[in-house]
Amino acid sequence: MDPIGGTRWAGTAPVVVGAVCGLAWAASLRSFMAQFAGPESTFDWFGTFEGVLLPGAVVGALLGWAAHLRGRAPRWLVAAPLVFVLFTPSALVSVFVDGLGGGAIAVPLLGMAGGYALAGRGPRWARWAAGAVALLAVPGWLVLASFAGGTLALTTPRGAWVAVLFLSLLAVLSFGAALPHRAPGELLTSRRRLVLVGVVCGLAWGAGMRGFMAAAAGTDSPSVVSWLGTFGIILPISGVVGGVLGWAEDLRRTGGRKRRIHTLAPLLFTVDPASLAVTLPALAGGYVLAGKGSRRARWTLGVCAVLPVPAYFAAVAVADGSLRELGGPRSAWITVLLFSLLAVLTIACVIPQRLPAPVPVEAAASDQD
Repeated sequence: MDPIGGTRWAGTAPVVVGAVCGLAWAASLRSFMAQFAGPESTFDWFGTFEGVLLPGAVVGALLGWAAHLRGRAPRWLVAAPLVFVLFTPSALVSVFVDGLGGGAIAVPLLGMAGGYALAGRGPRWARWAAGAVALLAVPGWLVLASFAGGTLALTTPRGAWVAVLFLSLLAVLSFGAALPHRAPGELLTSRRRLVLVGVVCGLAWGAGMRGFMAAAAGTDSPSVVSWLGTFGIILPISGVVGGVLGWAEDLRRTGGRKRRIHTLAPLLFTVDPASLAVTLPALAGGYVLAGKGSRRARWTLGVCAVLPVPAYFAAVAVADGSLRELGGPRSAWITVLLFSLLAVLTIACVIPQRLPAPVPVEAAASDQD
């Protein structure tokens, strides 16, 4: 949460980072919505971009601002997730008229409840009650998936992946919703907590990237979700990478000695050599954003970091014969999903490459509850 680039970007960097992470979160949530709806899922500019992606970026920016304020955030920021409802007021009306659209309201409320419980402020009974409300998503999804059956059944690899995607995204939203209550340093006061948060965020990132792979495969020949590929490679490696980066953040805070594994952790994805097209630019971008090395080295690696952009458009042009497909809302969402996830990985790669900057952390007595 410390500003990248020093005091010059002290206020801007957390807001920009929050907006990028919020955009990736919302794009991944749209992937979940597509999987839940199945072949009937439709994409339009208004519903996808105004109803999901734009409010996701706004919520992320507000929570980034709350992180920058370090425990001095205005109280109204605790309601930041409700921006999703403000951008889709028809969902609120629909709940009272025909009983539909409750998910658009339930997700922000569950995130806010989880954030309050994780923040460790307020009466213990209220935090336990809020935590119980947030955890209702787990049995709720188990019941819903069992009734829905088919590809959403938890006994199928696709159904299990969709469950991980949904629940990990809710957990990440809860982490973010805790920021207006407490300063980041007060929330994460131990290596164990940082590693755990890193693992959960890594799982959400991996599940979102699996959503991109499924979407990019198209509807004519749907992507095959397998136990080995998804749960034997993508999700476990994503969790490990997230945990290692969380460990690196603890070492950065405490001034500990980082090892090469912390910096090169994303290369674990190269079990699939094709992932080099994502991991190498992210590592290069992390080096540039960390402000290390000479200006010439940063410019050179900066060029390498943005190479996936022209490479992606060239690949689309070769595959489809033109770039017309990118003009549709579904293709535009897929593009946003890919590059926002790549941007999040790049931001995460900054952590182990920054110089140690010990931050004194004073845990409040309520943290021990």
